[in-house]
Amino acid sequence: MPTHYETLGVSPAAGHDEIRRAYLKAARAYHPDKFVNEPAARSGQAEDSMRQANEAWRVLGDNSRRARYDEAIRLGATAGARPSRVDSIRTDDGITRVDPRLLDPQFLANRRTSQVEELDKQHSSVLRVIPVLAFFGLLIGIFIFTAYANGSSNTSPPETTVPGPAIGVDAGVCVRIQQGPTLIEVPCTGVIDGRVLGAYEPGGQCPDLTIREVELANGVTACLGT
Repeated sequence: MPTHYETLGVSPAAGHDEIRRAYLKAARAYHPDKFVNEPAARSGQAEDSMRQANEAWRVLGDNSRRARYDEAIRLGATAGARPSRVDSIRTDDGITRVDPRLLDPQFLANRRTSQVEELDKQHSSVLRVIPVLAFFGLLIGIFIFTAYANGSSNTSPPETTVPGPAIGVDAGVCVRIQQGPTLIEVPCTGVIDGRVLGAYEPGGQCPDLTIREVELANGVTACLGT
């Protein structure tokens, strides 16, 4: 199958004007009007030659199409696409393009290799991203777990007994000091001598908020606050 350059009889290095003149020459030579009274075989041959010339000009007359065509030839594509039912296909944009089945096997192999390499690059990119996402996901999980653990550890149940030795009343209650001395629990809305913060045996000490220490009859000291 001839190339588009061979169809128009020009060199692959020919300029745009030279290609245009060659196309006009071919168009005049194979125009259907010149073969109206010719036998069907000859008129059909002329019609086929006219289609080849039209396709050659469509490709070579456009700089971007010509560049792609030259690249296809360089990569091993067979000579130009004849716009017939056998060796061409029509795409949705209405442009007749070369049937991929007519391309040289080496060109197809090169194209498949290029597609596989591109797919490998995409897969490699995804594989590189996955460990990064997993790492950040792990950090987020650790942060959430740590925050939850710290929150749980900081939330201790309220004390219901006096810190230290037992003194007969619970921590946090309001008390009055009685003879003995001993402590009795009273409503915090009335007269009180303090609120129980804790107690200690000899050698211990009261917490910082203590405003009054009461040494009880059993030798234990109660710590009272406001």
